Amino acid sequence: MSEFSREIDRIIGKVEDAYREAIDELEELRGSITKWYGYIRIGRLHKRLEDIVEDFEEELLEAKRRLREVKREAEKRGDETTLRKVEEVDKLIEDRVKEFTKKYESTIKDIEENYPGAKIRKGPHWVAISILPQRLASIVSREVGEALRTAMEEIKRATESVSTIVSSIRLREEDAKIIDELVDSGIFKSRSEAVAFFTRKGIEASKEWLEKVRENIGKIRELQEEVRRELEKT
Repeated sequence: MSEFSREIDRIIGKVEDAYREAIDELEELRGSITKWYGYIRIGRLHKRLEDIVEDFEEELLEAKRRLREVKREAEKRGDETTLRKVEEVDKLIEDRVKEFTKKYESTIKDIEENYPGAKIRKGPHWVAISILPQRLASIVSREVGEALRTAMEEIKRATESVSTIVSSIRLREEDAKIIDELVDSGIFKSRSEAVAFFTRKGIEASKEWLEKVRENIGKIRELQEEVRRELEKT
């Protein structure tokens, strides 16, 4: 077996290991949610999913880097057999990205269908969760990947704490009441996070979303109270 063949086999092994690990972690996350007492914190979910996607992305980028080195040397030597194998590994990586994305999407759908509390939490964190796998587009297309990465960074900034300027914004009494309800029910971690979201999106523009949320706030509070009672029994 040639040096190139051994290196390609090692790259394939790394890709397959990274893929299996990412899929296993999605399955583990799906199972662990049942231990979250039926109440899902979207920020926590986003962080777990982001870690899974980032780890997978790093492994694939390293595999692509090593593959480029093999291709460069094979081109110098005119090794057509190795170049064909490089193309096959490129296709394997693309396939694994597609398969992971499909699994990721089915995991999110399962969470939405089985945990009603997650359905209504359509704030910036949920937007970030929805497009996380798209960052893997950088594995296939650098240009597309950079555009998606920029968009995701903007969304991430919307989910983080904001400046004191935002915190000092004066709100109408009615709007402040809405924001307090959303914070009290756990949809946003703090007033600042809620204000940051609506500063970007606008409360009026979010009217339809807010109506759906407020319809379910009572249910969320009932669930929280039920969980509290169960914890007191233990």
